[in-house]
Amino acid sequence: MTPPARILVTGATGAVGGAVLRRLTAAGYEVYGVSSRGGSSPCQLAWRIGTEEPPDALRGPWHTVVHCAADTRWNLSAEESEQANVAPLRALLKWKDDHTRLIHLSSSYATGLTGSVEPTSSDAYRNTYEWSKAAAERLIAAECPTGDIIRFPIVMGAREDGFLDRYSGFFWLPSSLCTGAVPALVGDEDAYLDIVSTDDIADHIRDLVGGDRPAGVRLSILGRGDGAPHVAQAFHTILTALNTWRTEHGVPALEQLRYVSADQWNRFYLPFAREYLDRAQLMRVTAFQAYQSYLSITDPFEVTHRTEPITATLYRSMQRWAETHTSTARRTPRPWRP
Repeated sequence: MTPPARILVTGATGAVGGAVLRRLTAAGYEVYGVSSRGGSSPCQLAWRIGTEEPPDALRGPWHTVVHCAADTRWNLSAEESEQANVAPLRALLKWKDDHTRLIHLSSSYATGLTGSVEPTSSDAYRNTYEWSKAAAERLIAAECPTGDIIRFPIVMGAREDGFLDRYSGFFWLPSSLCTGAVPALVGDEDAYLDIVSTDDIADHIRDLVGGDRPAGVRLSILGRGDGAPHVAQAFHTILTALNTWRTEHGVPALEQLRYVSADQWNRFYLPFAREYLDRAQLMRVTAFQAYQSYLSITDPFEVTHRTEPITATLYRSMQRWAETHTSTARRTPRPWRP
């Protein structure tokens, strides 16, 4: 009897990596996970890829490496982002042998402001995270005769119950709504906000592992494309989910914030409001500015694999966030001074 294929998942304690590890394990593969901290299972090991040698348990051969590890922060310097998102990939490419398949997780936003990963200047991207993901894709194209790259947009939890191993990234929004961290929603109500579930990514990876090795570097783009919810629809779903949870727990409902375009906010509202904001409010508003461009995308992503509708999953994910962050979810928003 042929033993199950050995698969390594990096970033295995993250929101996406954890779902991928469970899905491949359920499919019968011998799956190991690595992250900077490791995990409770003997098959979840600590390895800071690119800065230290791998543990002895990770000696080959490996059928596939699924590279999920990433630092998604947008405020890193170019050097920090390169060390977080490009250097580990470079180390993996040297570590794996020619028989090991590579499946690399990228981002739908890796094409930056030009629609391409080819520009090397950071000016072609909204932030250094996008720039680093584009650099990683270029590295694979240059050094890998074969491999898979998967791009996907904003990630929500499992379709059944909204579960995530880690609620980060876009979950700044429910936190901000509950604490009153932002006075308005800065974006375009009619813009697209493409979202996928961790199930969509994990299922696609399972199918790739069970299929044929690509002849070259193959690109998959997951998402809803022109079927993605618009910003107003997504925010309505988020507010409804939070207010349903708050009502069930005896907490007053949140009010709908007004929409303000990025141009209106940056040219008129913010310059006049600065003198009235305290230090904490100013820090929150400055951080919120990083999201403006993502809430103003009026052209949908071109996708190769259209995922199922996401509204119900978005609702469940927001309710699951509230259940696991009860102290924040129960807060009364702090009013902004006029």
